[in-house]
Amino acid sequence: MRNKLLSIIACIIVAIVTIVACDKKKDIVNRPGYAEFATPLVSNIKYFIKDDPNSQFKIPIGITSVSNIDRKIIIKDSSRTAVNGVQYTIESTTINIPAGKAADSIILKGIYAAYPVGRIDTIFLKIVGGDVPANAYNTTYSIILQGYCDVIPANLVGDFTNSGDVYSGGASGENPYTVSVTDWTSTGPASATVKIHNLAATSDVGFGPFQPSDPAATGLTATLNWSNPSNFTVTIAKQPFVSALYTYGASTIQGSGSFSSCAQSFKITTTVSVSAGSFSPVTTTLMK
Repeated sequence: MRNKLLSIIACIIVAIVTIVACDKKKDIVNRPGYAEFATPLVSNIKYFIKDDPNSQFKIPIGITSVSNIDRKIIIKDSSRTAVNGVQYTIESTTINIPAGKAADSIILKGIYAAYPVGRIDTIFLKIVGGDVPANAYNTTYSIILQGYCDVIPANLVGDFTNSGDVYSGGASGENPYTVSVTDWTSTGPASATVKIHNLAATSDVGFGPFQPSDPAATGLTATLNWSNPSNFTVTIAKQPFVSALYTYGASTIQGSGSFSSCAQSFKITTTVSVSAGSFSPVTTTLMK
């Protein structure tokens, strides 16, 4: 009798567990969920557009639950400066989430030819409709579009014949003149050193003319770094510059700036120092 009673109790427990499990499964399958971007709106999501037909950016979007039916999410794109079809395209503004899945991606493609050097646009996306309501959060997304060119050493060495010096906002009357970049030496996957000859060589704004034996003429060592795709940097560590600058004797130079692989140009601000002190900075732009 006791064994029979225990058997009945066990059956009841199994039945209860089965019912609860079924209810949970039913809840997972049939609850509607909410539409949202998998990554919320942030201010620094960047898409660097390359000269490559396969260049694209995937933006994750989905629903907070799984369903046994297909569902769709509708988005709207906008921009203050860019136009869909001119600067970028979106594969579809209706995203279909298949049954059994909860996420997919929006495919955005930048149009490389529409991004000359310096152009930057911000695209805004917003969930505006679909089969499920939008979440109270994570319903907007922004992305910054900018052109990108691979760093090709051959494009960044040679004679930059349209170079110029600027001092305190005033341009040299001897612009343009020639600055040369040589001796490209790779130091890592996104870094290199070069020699820069004749930098800041104007006589009215810069510190020229130089003697052939001056480090300014034989070449200043500069370090290039492009590990950050939005900021390609040039660094000139403190080093000898002119052996006898005016009546001050030996001088040193140091500076920093940026370079563009798309425009094939450099912009470097340097400070020259002697034993008596430092001169005001000079900015030199190197253009071919």
